[in-house]
Amino acid sequence: MFSSILGPRVCFTFNNIFKTQVRFAGHSKWSNIRHIKGAKDAQRSKLTVLYCHRMQVAIQERSGDNNPDSNIKLKKIVSEAYSAGIPKASLQNTLKNFKDLEKVEVKFEVSSGGGVALLLECMAKSRANAEFEVYGTLKRKGGKLERQLKTKFNRKGIIMAEVKKEAVSLLEDDAIEAGAEEVELINEEELVAEFITGVNELNDVKENLEGRGYKCIDSSLVYIPELPVSPNTLETKAALSLKEAFEKLDTVMAVHLNF
Repeated sequence: MFSSILGPRVCFTFNNIFKTQVRFAGHSKWSNIRHIKGAKDAQRSKLTVLYCHRMQVAIQERSGDNNPDSNIKLKKIVSEAYSAGIPKASLQNTLKNFKDLEKVEVKFEVSSGGGVALLLECMAKSRANAEFEVYGTLKRKGGKLERQLKTKFNRKGIIMAEVKKEAVSLLEDDAIEAGAEEVELINEEELVAEFITGVNELNDVKENLEGRGYKCIDSSLVYIPELPVSPNTLETKAALSLKEAFEKLDTVMAVHLNF
């Protein structure tokens, strides 16, 4: 089936029985990828720290059980870490060298102009310490810290891939065969497609797409907004500037936007 939304962008959506789904309207990671490419290595390093911490929490909760086969929560986290591209050596080292936790993981939501929300994944010695750093950035850059999470985000895998001109008409079929949940041609000039997957299916879908001749530009696990907003140019610029400022903080592991 075929549907076209958002002007020139071509979107195919489907589920396991091929019924039309509601697209995450307005969401595209393409602009964000271009925006953060230069900081990719630093971002990956932070994600490594974050996932290793989550593994340690899972091990601690099961009284030191560092075996993913018997520790279900740990197994899920390790699977997500692989999907997020975390180095295998770092994960194995965490499994072998469990240590007492010195930090906690917390999430904050910051609101900006135009209904923009930024979801912050943080890690610090305490929630108060993380909140102090977040407030410092807000004081300089503007924005408001919400007292509780208000915006609904769904965790998904995102794959950006270059599409051969002759394969554009096969996008829907290829996505279904590869196991993706949705696909959208987000840049007709550069022929770039965005594939959305389940969290644990990201790696398999990526490998399947590469086997079909797609060149994957970027893949990661992200929080996609359930109800995206459409900020104007100035509001978008302000939100991206705020996002960049948060990403420079040692306590902020990742930042997600609702557009």
